[in-house]
Amino acid sequence: MHWVPISSASTSVSIGNLSAQLKYHLFFCLMIFSSVCMAQNKLNEKGQPYGHWKFDKATYGVISEGDYKIVSIAQFDSAHFEQEDGTTIGHLDVKYKSSKAAIITYNFNTDSASVNDGTWNDYDTATGKLTQTTIYYNGVVLGRKEYASSGDLVKYSYTNYDADSVVYLTYLDHRVFKKEFYPPGNLNNKITQYYPNEALHFSDAAPELNVNFLAKPSAKAVIKITADTDVTITNISANNSLNILNRKNQPLSLPLKLSRRETYPITIECTPEAATYSFYDTILITTAGARFTYKIICSEWCAHIDRNNVTTLQYIKLSKAKDKYFFIKGCGSVTNFTITDDDGKVNNYAALGGKITAVDLSEYEPGLYSVDVTMGDCETEGNSINLKILE
Repeated sequence: MHWVPISSASTSVSIGNLSAQLKYHLFFCLMIFSSVCMAQNKLNEKGQPYGHWKFDKATYGVISEGDYKIVSIAQFDSAHFEQEDGTTIGHLDVKYKSSKAAIITYNFNTDSASVNDGTWNDYDTATGKLTQTTIYYNGVVLGRKEYASSGDLVKYSYTNYDADSVVYLTYLDHRVFKKEFYPPGNLNNKITQYYPNEALHFSDAAPELNVNFLAKPSAKAVIKITADTDVTITNISANNSLNILNRKNQPLSLPLKLSRRETYPITIECTPEAATYSFYDTILITTAGARFTYKIICSEWCAHIDRNNVTTLQYIKLSKAKDKYFFIKGCGSVTNFTITDDDGKVNNYAALGGKITAVDLSEYEPGLYSVDVTMGDCETEGNSINLKILE
C-alpha cells in the first residue's frame, strides 16, 4: 500500500519498485511538501499527521478525506502495540468499554500517536463518487458504510462496544436484506436474518444450489417463511429453471395466507438446462397491500464436471444445438483443462478457485475430443475424459 497526498500540482510518481521502507519515507516527504502547499495535510514536530487530510490511496483507487488526531497512549486501558516492519504504521490493541478494539496508528511513540478521528470518506478516483464512509472515535472504528456507484447504501457494519457485539447489514432496494450479527461475547456464533425489519422473514434468501448436469441434474433448498403479522402472499414468480413447491412437495398454490407468527416452509427446486443456464436467478414474492417486492436471490452452481465426478468421469456427450455450452467448475485453488482434437490441436482453459468456466461449443466442430483435467497448484491430481460433440 502506498499513499500519495493530493496537492495543487498534478504529479505522477512511480514508486512500485521501491522498498517498503523507502516508500514510507517518500510518503512522509510528500506529506511535508503537501502541508506547505495547503492548510491541510499537516505534520507536527514528531512527524505525526494531524488536522484535516486528503490524499490518494493509489493502491485502492480511492481518494480518502478526513481528520487525524494526536491522542495520549495513557488514555487507553491494556494497550498493546505492534509496528509494521519498515513502515510508520502500527497497530494498537486496546480495551474499549466492554470490548477490545484495534487502532491503526501513525508515527507511534511512547506517549502519543496519530489516529483517525471523526468521519472519513473514500471517493472513487475515476468518478469522484463516494464509495465508503467510516466513523472513528479516537482511532476506534464505530461503524462503516459502503455505497454502490448509484449512491445507494449497500452495506453498513457497526460495533456495539458496550455489548461486545458486531452487526453487519446488507441492503437491497433501500431495505435491510440481510442482517448478520454475533451475540454479546460470542464472536464464533454468527446469526443471519433475512428481511429482519419486514412483515415476512426468511430463513435464507440467498440459497446456493449445486447441480451436476450429468450426475445430479436438480437441487433443492428448503426456506422457512415466518410472518410477523397476518400476511397474504399473492404472487411468486421465478424463471423456468426454478419450481416453488409446498410442504407436500407439490407446486405451491396461491394465494398463501399466513397468520401472525406462523412459519411456512417452501421448497425451491432448481432444474437448469445448460443452454440457458445463468448463475443468478431471482424469485420475486409479492404480498397483498405491500409497497415492495421480496427477493430470494439464488446462486446456481451448475456444471458438467465438478469435484464429485472430475476423477471418475470417462465419457461425456454434448450437443451444440441442445447444450450449447460445456461447463467445468473449479476444484480447489486452480483447475486447468485442455480440449484436444484428433489433429492434436490443443485449447487451454482454467477454472480458478470454485468458479465456473464455460466452453462455447459453437467454436468446435462435431467429433471426438480428449479433455485432460489437472487440479491443484502442483497439478498432481486429474483425469482424461473422452468428449463427443454432436451437431
